[in-house]
Amino acid sequence: MSKLIINGPVKLKGSITIRGAKNATLPILIAAALSDQDVALTNVPTEFNDVSMTLKALEYIGCRVTKDDGIVKINAANIAESILPEEISSKFRYSLLFLGLLAARRGHSKVYLPGGCKLGERKFDLHLEGLRALGANVELTDDAIEVYANNLKGADINFYLPTTSGTENIILAACFAKGRTRIFNANTRPEIVDLGKFLNQLGAKVSVKNRMVEVEGPVVLSGGPYNIMPGWDEAVTYMLAAGMTLSEICIQNFNLDYIQQDVAYMRQAGIEVFQWGGNVYVSGKNKSLKPFDLFTAPYPGVNSDMQPLFAALASQCQGESTITDQRFTDRFQYVNELKKLGVKIDSYGNCAVITGPSRLKGTNVSAIDLRCGASLVLSALAADGTTRIDNTYQLYRGYENITGKLIALGADICEE
Repeated sequence: MSKLIINGPVKLKGSITIRGAKNATLPILIAAALSDQDVALTNVPTEFNDVSMTLKALEYIGCRVTKDDGIVKINAANIAESILPEEISSKFRYSLLFLGLLAARRGHSKVYLPGGCKLGERKFDLHLEGLRALGANVELTDDAIEVYANNLKGADINFYLPTTSGTENIILAACFAKGRTRIFNANTRPEIVDLGKFLNQLGAKVSVKNRMVEVEGPVVLSGGPYNIMPGWDEAVTYMLAAGMTLSEICIQNFNLDYIQQDVAYMRQAGIEVFQWGGNVYVSGKNKSLKPFDLFTAPYPGVNSDMQPLFAALASQCQGESTITDQRFTDRFQYVNELKKLGVKIDSYGNCAVITGPSRLKGTNVSAIDLRCGASLVLSALAADGTTRIDNTYQLYRGYENITGKLIALGADICEE
């Protein structure tokens, strides 16, 4: 589908269930190919585009893959390829993790430069430096990265900033490296904790602490089942939707453990959030939301991914809010799209200033990246009239059945 059509404003009401976290699912799918035995993953958001591309990539290198209603089974006993072709690797950012996987399993890997959201200058130099520190020979050309790794050895690696996929890449390779690998200033967000739990369940020796990861290798991994953690980012999206539309919703089988800072900003704005009986309840009945000043930060801070959504929330707050992104200084391409809907927002350097409340009016907009798309959906739910969002491919990269879930909550939304 190329467009979402949303008629607003709406009041949301009801309950939804969240699938597994996309950013936990993708590295765990790839890590499953470190084992020669059967791995069965449950709570997998199989409809995500990035998940589909990852499974396609695993099949290409020789894995046997089956999927059915949130369950994915992988057997990587017969990996035969060490080169991921451009038509696959260019389609999703997590193709980078095949560098560490194939370097570990095959002693060689070649991946063409990856795709994903265009968030200013997204570097992958730490991936390469980390692999070199383990003893790999890494060659970078204009369109591809090639790694030769016949004798990986554990090492101490210091990141100048905490990179998510960079940390994951080194973890994968380090499982097959001889000796101890320590990553200092690692990103230890919940998805990486989940990756460590998964690998340890298969027999790895991975320790994920506050900003440090330790891996003992080499190991021989077994198989078995594993349940992917729920998608906290998806949950935050629906929670903010309830706050913006002055609505009440319930998110079933979820807890607030991994989103304490996100919830703190919601409460500061006047959204009621509480946890009871294994569910999370959100009430946005406060008709006078308060402004806030948000700074993104590595976990346990608010992830950079969430700042476009909080910008949408700020549009309905009484007064001036600011959002400062301390990771991606050029992550404000969404600003012009929100302006089309009537949001009073401007960006300066790595900061956005939003003055509210804005009277939002439906119009034609484009999801230029995943979280931009989510912020447009939130704004459209609170806007007067019809909003048409195109380029929804970006949105579907991170939200499974978003249309069906919003319809279940009472939204007037359809695909075209």
